[in-house]
Amino acid sequence: MAADKDGNNLGAVKVVLTSKILLAHYDASKSLNAAMIAKTVAEPMSKLTGIFTVGQNVGLITSDGAPEDGRDGDDATEFHQPGYKLQAADPKLTLGFTVAEDNDLTREIMKGKPDSSGVYHVKDIVQDTKWFAYQETVYKSGVHRRRLGVVQVTNAEPDQDNRGEVSGVKLTGEWIVDVAVDSGNSKYLESYYTPTA
Repeated sequence: MAADKDGNNLGAVKVVLTSKILLAHYDASKSLNAAMIAKTVAEPMSKLTGIFTVGQNVGLITSDGAPEDGRDGDDATEFHQPGYKLQAADPKLTLGFTVAEDNDLTREIMKGKPDSSGVYHVKDIVQDTKWFAYQETVYKSGVHRRRLGVVQVTNAEPDQDNRGEVSGVKLTGEWIVDVAVDSGNSKYLESYYTPTA
């Protein structure tokens, strides 16, 4: 749909159809780069093989816990001359989402790995672990927004267990600067892919 005489375009509205989030074990011998999710790449998983494999999808996300971006940073520095501000040097960029599935990956994210008998020795439900992360959101317009980077889960909030209801866990991941991503120059890489008709 084209823009109307006032410049408004209903076809450009971000109406979300679906999202997916993949997490993979961090591997310092591997790197993530812009070519993997470039706007010319129709199927990014063809470029991400060897990093993300079967079983590394966090799975279903609750309808009320869809991916939510966040930013937390210090106030900008203001100067005596009006109109000049210097943004905070290192804001925290986060991605929150509520996982509905209880699978091996979501358990490991929260509790770590079990021992040989399958028992988790839990000290906390947040682990000091970095993860390679891929997020994709598909909009009604056909546009796919892709993100690729390294996250560390900084918070886990389990829902109350109510009979007959989905008991999800809200995870908050912080995008972190890491040499494996864009040679340490970015917190994450983002692209927009529009399939051709």
